[in-house]
Order: sequence, then C-alpha cells, then structure tokens
Amino acid sequence: MGAESGLSVSKPVRVWNKSINADFKELFKSLGKATIDGALGNWGEVTKDVVEATTALGLTATPEEIAWLLIYSSLKQALFDLVAGNKDSLIEQPNDSDFELFYDFLDQTLESQAVSIDKDFFKNPKQLSIIQPIQTALEHWLKYFSLNADKAKTISNRFPAYFIFSLHQEWSKHPEKYACLKTGDTPFTTMVEKEQAWQLYLAWLQKQVEEPIFDEVFSLKQIYVPLRAYYKQRLERNKDDDFDGGLRDQDQYQRIVVDLEQELTNWLKTTDHDDAIRVISGGPGSGKSSFTKIFAATQAEKGDIPVLFIPLHQFNPSDDLVDAVGKFVRDDGFLPSNPLERDKSEPTLLIIFDGLDELAMQGKIASETAQQFIQEVQRKTERFNSSNQIRLRVLISGRELVIQANSSDFRKPQQILHILPYFVGQKEQNEKNYVDGQKLLTTDQRQDWWCKYGRATGQKYNCLPAELDRENLIEITTQPLLNYLVALSYVRGKVQFSEDIHLNVIYEDLLKAVYKRGWERHRHRALAGIEEKDFIRILEEIALSSWHGNGRTTTVKEIESHCQHSGLKNLLENSQEGAKSGVTRLLAAFYFRQSGTNYQGDKTFEFTHKSFGEYLTSRRIVREVKLIAKKLEQRKNDPDEGWDEKEALTRWAILCGASPIDDYLFRFLADEIQQNIADVEAWQDKLSHLIGFMLRHGMPMERLTPRPNFQEENQQARNAEELLLAVLNACARFTKKVSNIQWPAAETFGIWISRLRGQRLGFSNVFCLELLSFLNLQGCILCFQDFYGANLHRANLVEAYLVGAILQLANLEGANLEGAILSGVYLQGAILQRANLVEAYLVGANLQVANLEGANLEGANFQIAKLQGANLQGVNLQGADLQGANLQGTILEGKI
Repeated sequence: MGAESGLSVSKPVRVWNKSINADFKELFKSLGKATIDGALGNWGEVTKDVVEATTALGLTATPEEIAWLLIYSSLKQALFDLVAGNKDSLIEQPNDSDFELFYDFLDQTLESQAVSIDKDFFKNPKQLSIIQPIQTALEHWLKYFSLNADKAKTISNRFPAYFIFSLHQEWSKHPEKYACLKTGDTPFTTMVEKEQAWQLYLAWLQKQVEEPIFDEVFSLKQIYVPLRAYYKQRLERNKDDDFDGGLRDQDQYQRIVVDLEQELTNWLKTTDHDDAIRVISGGPGSGKSSFTKIFAATQAEKGDIPVLFIPLHQFNPSDDLVDAVGKFVRDDGFLPSNPLERDKSEPTLLIIFDGLDELAMQGKIASETAQQFIQEVQRKTERFNSSNQIRLRVLISGRELVIQANSSDFRKPQQILHILPYFVGQKEQNEKNYVDGQKLLTTDQRQDWWCKYGRATGQKYNCLPAELDRENLIEITTQPLLNYLVALSYVRGKVQFSEDIHLNVIYEDLLKAVYKRGWERHRHRALAGIEEKDFIRILEEIALSSWHGNGRTTTVKEIESHCQHSGLKNLLENSQEGAKSGVTRLLAAFYFRQSGTNYQGDKTFEFTHKSFGEYLTSRRIVREVKLIAKKLEQRKNDPDEGWDEKEALTRWAILCGASPIDDYLFRFLADEIQQNIADVEAWQDKLSHLIGFMLRHGMPMERLTPRPNFQEENQQARNAEELLLAVLNACARFTKKVSNIQWPAAETFGIWISRLRGQRLGFSNVFCLELLSFLNLQGCILCFQDFYGANLHRANLVEAYLVGAILQLANLEGANLEGAILSGVYLQGAILQRANLVEAYLVGANLQVANLEGANLEGANFQIAKLQGANLQGVNLQGADLQGANLQGTILEGKI
C-alpha cells in the first residue's frame, strides 16, 4: 500500500482478529470469568494473551493490522472499564449452558462483521462499524447477570464514550507499539504530541459524564436535565421611590431567566475582551458541578475551543495563576505542557474552575483565599486578553454565600448566573420579579428527571410520583441532588413522606441503604464484623476529619487519627483488613473517591458531594452535645462521675475549633437536633449554663495538646464559641423557649457578639447574627452595635440599651422591647411584627419601610422618628408620642 493511498481497507472481524490471535468470543468469556471470580481488578492477567499480541504480529505486520490491534486493545479496555465500574450491580451468577449458547451466537454475529479502517477513522471513531454490534452484545451479556433490560441498556449505551477514551489512551501510552502508523498518509500521522495529548484529555472529559454515579448503573449524562438560571438586572427607579435604601432586593432587581448552557454557549462566541469571566452561583446540590462537567464535555465534543476543567478542591492556589495551573496540569498527567505558558499557550482556551467555596490554603481563611483567587484570575485574563483578542475565558462555579461575598468583583451585566431549581411556582415568579421571555419556567423539570430516571433504572416512571408531588416536598424535590436522594428513599420504601419529613431523615435512610447493600452483597470486606451503628459512627469521624480540613477531602492518616482520638480505632483494626486497609475499603463503601495527594504526599479521599459530609458532621456534633449534657448531669449528681464544665469545653474546642460553622452545616444541625425531641429542652438549659461559664472563665484552650500558636488558638476558640451559640439557637428554635444565659455583666454579650462578628466586609449576612433569636438580652448594653440583618425573633430585649444600634433589615418579630432605649437606632426595613415596644424610647430612630404590623407601641416615644413607608396596620399607639415624626406613606399620614 503506497503512502499516497493511506489506510483504506475493509475486512471481516474474523480476518482482522486472526492476524493478532484475538477472538471476541474468548474476550467475552474472559470478561465473564473475571466478573464471576471477582478478578476484575486483575484484568491484565486475564487477557495477557491479547496484551502480548504485538509479538504474534511479527515484523511483517501491515499498518492495517497494527491499526486493528490498536482498535481491539481499546475495545477490550473499554469493556473492562465499563463492566468494572458496574461490578456491584452484577450479582447473580449466569447459567453456564445459557452462557455458552450466547458465546456461540456472539461468534456468529461479531466475527462476520465487516470493519473498515480508513483515513477518517480517527476523526469520528464512534462511527466505527463494530461499535454498535459490541454495544448490543454487551447489553445481552449483562442480562445474564440478572440485570433487567433497561439497566443493561443503560450501561451498554455508555460504551462509545469509554471506547473513544481508551483509544486515545492506548495510542498515548504505547507509541512504540503503533510507530508504523505515523509513517505515510494515515489517520495517525498528523497527530503530533501536543494535539494527541489534548485529544486524550478531551476524550477523558467526555468519559467523565458517562461514568456511573453513586454506585448506580447510569451515568450523569443519562439522567441530566438541562438547567435554567437567571441574572439580575437593576430596575430603573426614581430616587423618591425608595426611602434611603429600604427596598428589598427583589424590589430593586428583575431576574432575567435563561437557558444556562445556551447562555454560556453564546458567551463563548462573543468578541468582547472585557467579558471573559462568567460565574455560576447555586446552593448545595443545585447542580453546579454537574453542569460544569456536562458543559466541559459538550465543548470537548464540539472541539471549537480547548477546555481545561479544574475542580478547585484539587487545586493549590498560589500568588500566580499561571504557576498554579501549571502544577495542576503536571499532577493531572494528561497535557505535556502548561497551556497558559507564554510560548506554549493555546490560541484560545476555556478554563472551568469548579467549586470556589472549596478553595483552601494553609494559614488563610477560606473567604480571603477565594477573594485573592478571584482577583488573580481577573488580572491574568486582562493580561491574556489585552490586545483586543480573547485568548482566555474563565468560568467559575461556587456556592451562593462565597459568590455573594465576592459579588463586588463581578459587576458586569449577566456576569453572575444564578442556578434555578427544577420547578419555580407562579407565586415565587411574581414575588421575585422573574422575567421569562422564553417561557422556560412553564416546564416542571422534575417530570423530565423522573422520566429519565425511570428509563435508566427500569422503574417505568413517566413523571414525578403523585406521593411526592406535594407542597411540603417542593423544596426538596426541586433541587437536583436532594431529588435524587428522595428517589433512592422512595424506591426503598422505608421512609414515610409525611407532612413533617426532614431532609436528615432521607440522609439517614441513605446511610442505612449503603450499609445494607454492602453487608448483604458481601462486596465490601471493611463491613465484615462492623455493625450498622459502628459503620455510621466511623463515617461521622471521617466527615469530621474532612470538615477539619477543607470541607470535602481527607486522608487515611487523618481518619485514623480522628478514630483513635474517639476510641474507634479498634473497630478498624479488628476488621479483616487492619486499620489502614479497613479505612480505605470503608471509604469505597460509602460515597467517596480518591482525589489525589496532599502537601505531604498522602493520598486524599473526597466525598462525592459535600453535603454528605455536612450531614454526617452535624450528626457527630449532636452526638457530642448529647454526651456533654449527659456528663454534666452525671457530675451534678455525683462529683466522682462525668465531666466538669472545663472538661466539656475542652472536648468542644477539640471537636469544633478547627473550622467555622456556616449556614449550610447549620441547616443540617438544626434538623438533626429535631430528631431528638425528648432531649432538646434539657440540652438548651445545659448549653445556656455552659456558655455562661465560658464567658466567665474563657475557653480552656490551654488544655489542647499540642497547643496551637496564639493566633490559631484565638481563631479556634472563636469557632468553638460560635458553634456553641449555633447549637443553643437550634435548640431554641425547636422548643420556642427563650435561652437564659447568665451574662457576667451588662456589656458581656455586646463584647462577645462583636468578637464573633468581626469586621463586616459588606452587606451580606454575618452568620453569627442569624443565631440571636430567643435569646434573653434583658438589660444588656448594646449601643452602636452592628445588628444589620440580624435574627432577633422573639428575643427578650426588655430595657436593653440600644442607642445608635444598626438594626436595618433585622428580624425583631415578636421581640420584647418593653422599656428599651432605642434613640437614634437604625431600623429601616426591619421586621417588628407583633413586637412589644411598650414605653420604648425611639427618639430620632429611623424606621423607614419597617414592618410594625400588630406591634404594641403603647407609651412609646417616637419624637422626630422617621417612619416613612412603615407598615402600621393594627398597631397599638395608645399613649405613644409621635411629635415631629415623619409619617409619609403610612396609614397615619395627615391624620396626626
């Protein structure tokens, strides 16, 4: 064959296989034997004859035969990877006689299939004629392991993506084996090293969305529902329309609804070099990471622009973005050079940074790290795009709170895209000013998801089950991850989806399902000898270890240390594997995956979703609360038993000092508190006492071993104190009773909350200020305090000294402010419904657009107060002094 003609040969598979001593019948037999014997981890030995096929070819092999070897080796590896990834679903052992009949049928169908190898093969390897027959054969093969037809089809449909990746991987790993394909005019000649590396990486991106998720038979791509999002557009208003900034956010903006993928696809086509960064914001489980993976895979398949996908929990941020990306690329192992280096950079490049909230750097708090990272990304994109040409585009995803905290850095129109849930009701659309020109919100995407889920699992759902289509479940079923967890629990049939269902109940059911699956199938040796309660207990320590790190990842060494400290190491050592191997296998039993190495070179493992860790951490914290309450009560009854307050606080500092709590963890914590109905009231009393003791004597940080340096010690004490307040508040929200802390002095609470709050960086909510409801603050000195947006719902502020305090947008609903001194206080937009303000002193206070509906203002002094636009419906104004007050826009305008 001359060089000018290139590869262009068509032969039956039987002929191709003969040249390399290969046989599809034997290949499937080997695959079946490895599956039955549990030898998938040693696949190389099972197919050793195929691996050594180059020897059989000899020196006279033609380029066509070498090309077939490449294809066959890739087909073999793709089959192995796909089956190995679903081995836990292949439970039943096939009948030998039935299997033999299948192999004979396979021999007749596959071996007679004609395969053409030509110069267009590498451009579109999916179109190779043998792919579809092998996919069909695999589907039939899987059914022999008692998989239903739908699940077998779901798995086999993922085969093409696995083949493409294996093809590029085989070509890249064994260049010497296929060297002759680079001579002459073949599809492989033009594949220079750099392009070859990119082809492999882009194929890997496509394979990622085809891999099974959560130990299921289906992939992300097979159940993915395209997401919608919105961007904010400020409304044009006259200055007189709002009273000095008292408008709510939804009154200042309209939300423009877009198809998220289409919006970003259009962005990639823009030529504005000042519009090179876009941001995706969403809550936990909203589909941020799923979308970024799907979007990366889609762009990789299109091939219009090279894509670099960087999960930020695997990224080590540094002062220079180029250096940090270079290190990531080297560790990742796909690309031969840093695509941002001056002489090696791509003409255009899209970098997707997934998980801004998961950035971590030693010695820095997460918010500081995120802010510095964003500013460095902005500097580098400006430099790369400085000559009126867009060379670098960056897409960043992150949780709402971290995006909100850095929103001042993203001020361009449409720059921040907020992910929408699967369903947005008409009432919410109206209240939040959604503008849906494309009518995207008319679709309830839950129906689409359940239809796809039904097809993938053989459950035959064609819509959201009626039992789940209820008002109380909307918040859960409209979020992608939570909707999936609901599906798992619904299929198991163990959870009653009643009116008072909590998310933690669903997570607990998931834990039990994981243990049951691992125990019944004997797939996870780490579970041998470990009871369910111990299994969950160890998972809690793993979650705690992760929370003490960066929130998602941890190492076997760190887990062992936590288990040893908690007295659990014997459980692991008594397992069949021993402690270290036991931990590793236990990680495989739950939702973990290996994710690289840390600074010391230890292998790191990560939760497949951060909220799994948050749920388990909340369980561990509540377990400690229960233990502390028990030990304090024992000491109270017997001085030789239990713990004193310092011992309890030392335990608390060790458990809760390493990382600060945030709103996401608090939600799980509050739900977990409610699972302990009989104990919550007693816990509230014990925690109130413990906080009072701590404020008198301080956190006993001197007892920590090893003792941290002063700065770290101070930060850990602050974190532990805030979490004490958080748990107390979670208890109070459940009991609806006021927490009575014995403040050592009238100014103590003010000093403490100032320490917890720190310096405000913007107008976003400060977490500790969300924890002040139901607190007894009677007589406390709180003058000029920053309570902007604080939650003081039903707090006792009788005779509190609040002169000049900032309470703008604070929630004081039902609070008791009788006799409180509120002169000069800022209460714009505050909620004071049904608050008790009897004889409160509000001279000069600013209450513009405040909600005072039903409040008791008897005898209150409102002289020269600003009450423009305030809601005064149903208020009791008997004896109130409104002399000089501005009542514009209220029901009292012109009447006093």
